[in-house]
Amino acid sequence: MLKRFWQISIIIFILSALALLQFSLLSALPDPFRQFNLVLTVLIFTVFFLDLRLALISAMIAGFWLDVLSFHFFGFYLIIFFCILLLAEWILKNWLTNRSLYTLLALMIGLTFFYNILSFAMLYMFSTDFTTFFLFKSSFWLVLVYQCFWSSLSAIFLFNLAAVVTKRIKPFFLEKKRFM
Repeated sequence: MLKRFWQISIIIFILSALALLQFSLLSALPDPFRQFNLVLTVLIFTVFFLDLRLALISAMIAGFWLDVLSFHFFGFYLIIFFCILLLAEWILKNWLTNRSLYTLLALMIGLTFFYNILSFAMLYMFSTDFTTFFLFKSSFWLVLVYQCFWSSLSAIFLFNLAAVVTKRIKPFFLEKKRFM
């Protein structure tokens, strides 16, 4: 019982720290670096390598802190993170069944695209400025490109880190067989 309490406490502390780091430090960086979405990366990594239940708990903790600190309506990040994780689980169950680097890259880029579409659509629906649809703004596409770049880099780094730490997964690359 005490071990379970400490595990939950550590998860709450780590995800709270990540959400606070995302909001306070990463959002204050210059433009290409501020687009690194640390919380989204950790959530996708959690659902990819661990399980959906832990990822949903993580989304609830990180989403709560981001909702409290952000200027969006309360529940903005909770809704987006839950939708992202449910979509990720559906994609992992139905389409991407193996756990390779290519799968993680495809999942990171696809979910980053869906995250941006969903967040910009929600902001557009609840804004008072309906002059230009968000798909026609260059800022949307620039944010999307930056976030896909950072997601790809983090997927490569995290997959290789997980491959070193655990021996359950192996990087899947096509290699030529050498004959003597």
